[in-house]
Amino acid sequence: MSDYDQRVAEAVKLCAGGSREAHLYLNIICRSARLIDDLFDDKDKWKGEDTYDLAHLLLVDLPDSPFFTANRQHLLPLHLVALNAWKDSNSWEAAEGVKRTYALVIRDTLTELGLMVAHLVGGRDYLEKISLKVRELFIKEEF
Repeated sequence: MSDYDQRVAEAVKLCAGGSREAHLYLNIICRSARLIDDLFDDKDKWKGEDTYDLAHLLLVDLPDSPFFTANRQHLLPLHLVALNAWKDSNSWEAAEGVKRTYALVIRDTLTELGLMVAHLVGGRDYLEKISLKVRELFIKEEF
């Protein structure tokens, strides 16, 4: 497991706050995000099996997730916002200066989804307790 994968696993654990269902939901989101990112960034290595895995995650596992089902009204708007931010980030990634800096920041909007999960499982106090720890796990040295 890479250092980044370890940091993602730690962030998922923190955000899930001991809830097995929340942990499984976040794993679905993380795996889907990784596959979508690979589809854009590493098309030469993309396999048919990856397409099936992504489709299964999004069409079967996600809608079948008890955590997602119970919290859909809170989570779905953040899915939309994270997807839009990721798209915008990809559009600005090759830019110079301020736009590139913003691209590197807004691509991590998916972190907000994890933090919403933390709030849903543990309330405001738990969210505030782990928020900066989770953000620190995703600090990158690209700036």
